[in-house]
Amino acid sequence: MKKIKNIITTCCILIVGVVIYSCTDDTEYLKYTEGGEVSYTATIDSLEIYSGQNRVKLEGLIIGDPKVTEVRVYWNNNNDSISIPVNRTGNIDAVSQIIDGLDESIYNFVVKTFDAKGNSSIPVSRTAEVYGERYMASLFNRPLDKNVLIGSELTITFADMDRGTGVQGSQVEYTNTSDELVMVYVDIDESVLVIPDFKGGASFRYRTAFKPVSDAIDDFYSGYDEITPIQAPVLGNAAVPFIASETNGGRWGTLAEPWITNEAAKNHGGFGGWDEWNGNIFNLESGWGSPFITDGKIYQVVAAEAATFRLKVEVLSTNHDTNADGAYFVVTKGDGIPNTADVTTAPEVLGYKKIGAAGSYSVEFTVDEPTDISVGQVTTQNGDHFCNITSWEIVVAN
Repeated sequence: MKKIKNIITTCCILIVGVVIYSCTDDTEYLKYTEGGEVSYTATIDSLEIYSGQNRVKLEGLIIGDPKVTEVRVYWNNNNDSISIPVNRTGNIDAVSQIIDGLDESIYNFVVKTFDAKGNSSIPVSRTAEVYGERYMASLFNRPLDKNVLIGSELTITFADMDRGTGVQGSQVEYTNTSDELVMVYVDIDESVLVIPDFKGGASFRYRTAFKPVSDAIDDFYSGYDEITPIQAPVLGNAAVPFIASETNGGRWGTLAEPWITNEAAKNHGGFGGWDEWNGNIFNLESGWGSPFITDGKIYQVVAAEAATFRLKVEVLSTNHDTNADGAYFVVTKGDGIPNTADVTTAPEVLGYKKIGAAGSYSVEFTVDEPTDISVGQVTTQNGDHFCNITSWEIVVAN
């Protein structure tokens, strides 16, 4: 009986509860939701935040929701923020905003949209790194292989670099022959820059651009390096076809200025050094019916700056490897070159190379102070000997 009594009591309580609930206002529950149903705006779509120099760039899309009037961006644990007004014009509107004045660091950015009533979207977050002075201090200039100035033409050759560093290219500033400051950009895929109008005696400077990540909005630059290019001495009348000042009306002639030819080298009836064969070539030839040569000299005098240079001579053909008396390419300080026997010991000699077989010859020499130098060939040929030269050139040594 007691158990039946408890069941009856419970049922009565439930009935009373249902009656009371049925008599309550249907909107009474709204007081627990602050007066209405919670409303969310649409989240920003396709959100991207791009790194930059003490700044970032935010990009995203507002799609569909016409109520969105504002985008807010928070960072530093919501201690900093900006508001971006949104004027809806269609189904899809783009949002783009630069956030600058940021310290170099890694940031978590939280983005919400809002409507005019203050309702917000669910937050969307992105992480981005901001770069600054610390990053730039780690950058270094693209190395140069060489720079060669001939007349007013400057050729700069760049070394390759590890592309994993984010290197993009280099800016080069120089003064041209009209005293104008010129800026040119050399992409990392390019290795040679030719400047046709470089002002003699001037310097150029350059710096190298990097991107820490491929989609960064800014280029970051190394410090400038300043370089004063060395003017390589320019040899005149120095390649096939060589020019003769006079000829004997046939094969032989004397080389035109700036070449200086001594009497010993004019062993073809008062002519020598210029040979019509092989396309008007440079050739001191003895024998085969012509007189032998003792200390025959052909050279020219040029001004040189203080630097290390390299004389390059191309020999098409020769038989001086059988010449016991010797023939030399020689560079001296001042006006004139020594006799054959003195080449290896004369104090004025800056560099020399004994001529043997055909091929490319290189004579490296150093000039300690600006001065005139003499460049040429000296030979003693007591037999049938020749040396066909196609070109002479002086370059700045690497």
